[in-house]
Amino acid sequence: MKTVNRSIDVKYLRTFSQVAKHKSFTAAAESLFMTQPAVSQHIKKIESTIGASIFDRKDGFVLTKHGQVLLEYVDQTMSMYEKLFHDLESVELRDQFKIAIAESFCPDMVEKIINEFRALNNIDLTITSFSNCAYLDIEKYDLIFSVNRLPYSNGRSYQLNTVNYAIAHSHMLDPQECYPQRIVYCDTLNRSDVQDILKHHGVDSCFVSSWVSTNSLRLIKNELETNGTVLIFPEWSVRNLNCRKVIINQKVNMYVWCSEDVTHELEELGVKDKIQELFELREEACMRREETKVNCGYMPVFTS
Repeated sequence: MKTVNRSIDVKYLRTFSQVAKHKSFTAAAESLFMTQPAVSQHIKKIESTIGASIFDRKDGFVLTKHGQVLLEYVDQTMSMYEKLFHDLESVELRDQFKIAIAESFCPDMVEKIINEFRALNNIDLTITSFSNCAYLDIEKYDLIFSVNRLPYSNGRSYQLNTVNYAIAHSHMLDPQECYPQRIVYCDTLNRSDVQDILKHHGVDSCFVSSWVSTNSLRLIKNELETNGTVLIFPEWSVRNLNCRKVIINQKVNMYVWCSEDVTHELEELGVKDKIQELFELREEACMRREETKVNCGYMPVFTS
């Protein structure tokens, strides 16, 4: 058998299936709400495509060997075809997203992300704040925003952006003229990292009596009002606070963990691209702000 075109329209296969079942063009046409000439035309299309007869015209509607093979596969194909549409029709759009957001995650980005989900019609949101991802039950959430890459567990972490840490303190404190007594730093850093950062920026930490590691951004404002305190947190944490600060080279990453089940849904809803755009726009804004500081003669508070 010589074949040129291996594609057979599904409607032709359905017609063939009905002719083989009823052993009659007329009965097949009635079952399909078609005319008899149209049924005959469909059968001719199939035979032309496979290059062989599928009915033995001498014996009525007896299947040829080619017809028998074709019918076997048509039955399988039609069964799968019907199952496909049944499954598509039974798919229910997600009516709720469960989102967990780390307390140390960028606050202004949290608001913008939530607004993107709020814009989705007929979708409820369950939003949970967490302090330590080690105690977070990942399986309960669709998306998790954090500054740590979460382990694989029916999903994966995507890096959204990278920003700098900042050293900050009140206007009344000059750490190069008086020794800081208290260092409060983000728990994404360890104490040795913090000591190296302070040393590199000319801050003597030998008289520090209290080292505080936290992921709560709510504590920062009160800490700034405590005399003798120096903070080391991601730049977004101190951006809008009235304090002296310097952006340092140390980086912090922002991640979103997404379950495998919801990844495709986010793409279909257009949310995945919108979230990515939000972080790209923020990165561009930060770059412009840093350029403005340089152009305006911005000088860091600390010098090494």
